[in-house]
This record gives sequence, structure tokens and C-alpha cells, in this order.
Amino acid sequence: MPPQEDAVEDLAPPALYLPWPEEELAEGGGEGDADDPDAAPDAAPDGAPGEDRTFDPELTALLPVLRVGLVLDPSAGDFTIAEPFRAALEAGLRIPVMLIAYRDLPHLQRAIIRGEVDYAPLSASAYADAWRRCACLEPLLAPRGEDGATGWHAVALVAAEAPYRDLADLAGARLATSGPGSTAGYRVPFAALREEGRDPETYFEQITAYDGPVAAAMAVLAGKVDVSFGWLPLGGDDPPTRGTLQDVAKERGGASGLRVVWSSGAIGNAPHTIRLGVPVAIRERIAEVLLAPPAPGEAAPLAISPHGFVPVAQADYAPVLATYPQGGGRTGRLRPLRPVSP
Repeated sequence: MPPQEDAVEDLAPPALYLPWPEEELAEGGGEGDADDPDAAPDAAPDGAPGEDRTFDPELTALLPVLRVGLVLDPSAGDFTIAEPFRAALEAGLRIPVMLIAYRDLPHLQRAIIRGEVDYAPLSASAYADAWRRCACLEPLLAPRGEDGATGWHAVALVAAEAPYRDLADLAGARLATSGPGSTAGYRVPFAALREEGRDPETYFEQITAYDGPVAAAMAVLAGKVDVSFGWLPLGGDDPPTRGTLQDVAKERGGASGLRVVWSSGAIGNAPHTIRLGVPVAIRERIAEVLLAPPAPGEAAPLAISPHGFVPVAQADYAPVLATYPQGGGRTGRLRPLRPVSP
């Protein structure tokens, strides 16, 4: 459990930040790109060892400093938004916590692969791609959506009055996708279809790429295609207030006019990931800190996840991991200071 609010003020040192990396990172690379990815810093940032008794000596012996990577723009004041999250982690863990800013998700993904940071929020696809590259990290927690959703499904959508009832009815149908870079609108459904023995390239009569799930769904309603792919939240509000059906309904100013004929396995929200080199005791403590309800008047982690966290594991991303058997690709989007949608 996190300490009381007054204990936070006694913790030292003050917030520690590294500058936003200005050099372009080389493409590719894995753990071997860093001289020693899991090496500890030369010295604890609070000065001579043992001087600061507010840190837990047993935990700092395991990990002298937790390096947290975030997609931030220091010039826009993003460190101020992220500071309560850092402070909550440091107060709860009782080890120094350092924030390191990265300009975009690909840089952050490569940083955790290389061991430049220990902990990083990634998109589901960025995590799956990182796991394929190094098998060096695991999902720990995921933010709960503003609607209470803990994850999402990829879905196949048809017109409400269409005769199709399941995937078997769609052989020879005209398909609308969101293009090969889309996780919900292409990658997950295509991998799931292939796993079921249905090669999308031959199963459908025609495949047309549209600019996103809503445009693809609108093509179904216009009669240009028979089926499209999109996403729906897992859990949360009933009826759902987010997802492709809701986006189409808003676009039309009424009911969506669509229905679901297939759903993928459940997929967790964008995971906060941690390197496997971080001791288990630290990983478990991070989960305790972020899952614990804040003390009265305290909203420490809420700038990062305004609606709290839920525990996740690798199995929660199996449908996305299945899309990265042989190669990488685009790794989604990430807005870690705001609620994230698939």
C-alpha cells in the first residue's frame, strides 16, 4: 500500500529527469545494442549510499533506480503532468524513480527493448512487436477506460438487415478493411481467420482498404461491401459508449444500422510493460502501488490513468501476439497522458 501523503514530502531526491533524446535511434536492434542493458547506475541519485533513510535498502539493493520511459514533450509541460505518477511510484516503492522522455512510440519501444528504460506504457501492437523482437518484457497493468472497459474485441460488422449470421456465411463476400497497418481493422481479424483455416485473400471475393473502421463500416451501409472490421470495448458501459458501432451511430446521427457477426478473443487495453530483468519483488510492488486506491484527496497516478489500472498478463494480448509471428510492422499509437483507445 502507498504511504500516507505526508510521507511523500519526506522522500528525497526531488524529481529526476533525463533530457528528451535528440539523436535519431538506429533502426532495429535488440538487447545487445546497449552495452549492458540491466547494469545498475554508478551511484544512487540521492548521494552517498545510506544517507537517505526514506528509501528501502533491501529494494534499492535489488534495483537502485527504476527508469520509467514515457512519450512526453518536455517543452509542452508534459513532465508536470507525469510528475504525480513518478512521485506515486517512488513513494510506494521506496526506491528512486526516474522519468525519461521519448518523442514517439517507436523510440520508446526500442528503448525498453534495449534496456534504456525498465518500464514503459506501450500500445498492444507495440508490446507484441517488442516481445517478438526480444522476449525481454511482460505486460504488468493496463489503464481502465473512461467507460470502465478493461479491453476490447476486434469484430466483423454487417448491415442489420443482411442475411449473414456468422463467418461461414461470408465466404465470397466483399470485405472492407482499415489497411494492413490497423490492429483492429486488419491484423487481428486476418490472423484469427487464418488460424481458423480461412485465408482472407481467397475467402473473400474482394478486399478494399478504407481510411479507418468507420469509413469501412459506412461502405457496408452504402452497399459497396458486405462486411467490415472494427472494434468494441470489453466490459464497461452497457450499452457501450465507445467502439465502431458507436462511432458510426454518431456519424449517422442515429442507430448504427450494423450488427456483429464475429468477435476476436479479448485483448487488454494498452499495457504498461516492464523488463523481465527487473526483480520480481519490484514488479509485484509496482502492481500493488498502482492498483491500490489513492488515499483521500490523492490522485497521484491519475494523470497517467484517470480511471485506474487492471492487472494484465501476456495471455491478454494473445490475439495481437498472433499477428507478429514472422515480422514487425506498424506498432499503433499511444497517448500515455490520456485515455487510450485501440
